Amino acid sequence: MKPIAVLQHNEEAPPGYLGDAISAKGLSSVVCRLFAGDPLPQLEAVSAVVVLGGSMGAYEEQGHPYLVAEKKLIREAVKRDIPILGICLGSQLLADALGGRAYRARERVVGFFAIDVAPAAKGDPVIAALEEPVLSFHGDTFDLPAGTEMLASHGDYPHAFRHGSALAIQSHPEVSSTIVQEWVGLLGRDRLIAEGIDPDAVLADMAAAEAANARRAAAMFSAWLEEVVAAQG
Repeated sequence: MKPIAVLQHNEEAPPGYLGDAISAKGLSSVVCRLFAGDPLPQLEAVSAVVVLGGSMGAYEEQGHPYLVAEKKLIREAVKRDIPILGICLGSQLLADALGGRAYRARERVVGFFAIDVAPAAKGDPVIAALEEPVLSFHGDTFDLPAGTEMLASHGDYPHAFRHGSALAIQSHPEVSSTIVQEWVGLLGRDRLIAEGIDPDAVLADMAAAEAANARRAAAMFSAWLEEVVAAQG
């Protein structure tokens, strides 16, 4: 099977548990480090695309010009019915590229939260992982593209959707405690506290949930990878 292309936007936002799941399935991947100038993949050469998280906004094309071509690739992947998974920033890029809109949320969302899974998505093996509290770490949100099936929400914000071959998830199933510690350091403890977020509580919750997060991530990514394999016919 052709490799899975993984689009990485920051050094500190790696594939994490996703990479482990790809290897566990006996599949291969190619990581495109867009922040380092790697080119986008040729869709003819891959079986699926994963769009990871990142510190920039999906709308910050002036500061990150590759976002323009990345959104074009997202649209083309859906047009060709190639499976594509968006995580956090990736979900915002999918929404923006497919006719919705990504923009700043009213407040930063950092911590473990219960997600409301839509009744119609209860039997979805990928979305099943969202039926327990999950880690969110984002300052942006999005409006859904037309023709989208919303799978889950968090408060007033959409959290997961399907649009053709695209699946978008706002939370971070792929991250470990080590990654979250780095994010807290990069964003700044004082800034988080000023925004009403307790970084120590977030890190403690993350450490306590480490095993459960790894288990849920393995189940979620395994289920999505099964869809990828099935799409190959």
